[in-house]
Amino acid sequence: MQTHQGFSLVFSTNLLHASATRRNMQRLIIAAVFLPFTLHGEENDPSIDILRETISKIVDVQTLESKERLDWETQKEEMAALLDLHRKELSLLDEELKKSGQSAPDHADSTDSLKKEIADLKESRRLASEAVARNVPRTLSLAERFPAPLITEAEPEISALKAWKPADEPREALRSILSLVSKTEQFNRRFTRSTEIIDNHEVEVLYLGLARAFYAGKNNTAGIGTPTATGWQWESQPDLHSPVTKAFAILEKKSTPSMVDLPMKID
Repeated sequence: MQTHQGFSLVFSTNLLHASATRRNMQRLIIAAVFLPFTLHGEENDPSIDILRETISKIVDVQTLESKERLDWETQKEEMAALLDLHRKELSLLDEELKKSGQSAPDHADSTDSLKKEIADLKESRRLASEAVARNVPRTLSLAERFPAPLITEAEPEISALKAWKPADEPREALRSILSLVSKTEQFNRRFTRSTEIIDNHEVEVLYLGLARAFYAGKNNTAGIGTPTATGWQWESQPDLHSPVTKAFAILEKKSTPSMVDLPMKID
């Protein structure tokens, strides 16, 4: 029994120093291997069970320490890889910054070119606005001379020009002017027939472009029309009823084509 107590004392001393170094832990494990043979006769001693539990915990601590060491090594490798990737990204960024610095003169030239282009565009817009502002009143003044059919046809353009202001975009007014000129030219190249009220009579009117017009109606009503600065002026000439009516019949293909004598004097 005394031998057992002495061994227990020595073993307990070693156990207190086992957590300090790995060498003592190995000794403790060796002691644990031979312990069952030494204490074979005292397996029912409670201190033996405590000793075995303590050894098991120490072994578990050693296993956990080994696992943590492996995890730490893995994390070190991952961190090293991330640092290497970060260094590569910084290197690429530095190269891009150097290239950007080298292209700075070209960038300055491009900026100056764009500024000049913008200035030219602003100047062109100013000149266009001034030209449109001068021509809108002239165009509206000419539109007052239009015959009734052309006024109806050009109503959208005339309304747009009347609503336009010098501060507005010149593009829309210029488009209206060009469209109005186009419609005027087309009207001037053709014969146009319309029904209008002249001197309180409903008559048929034949426009020969923008130069002259003739009309005829019931009860021997007939006359001639000429453009003026304030619109078309109508003059009654009953003797024109026959030739004007004949012209209408030819246009309607109710009569064979033939010469029609109409006064075409242009002042």
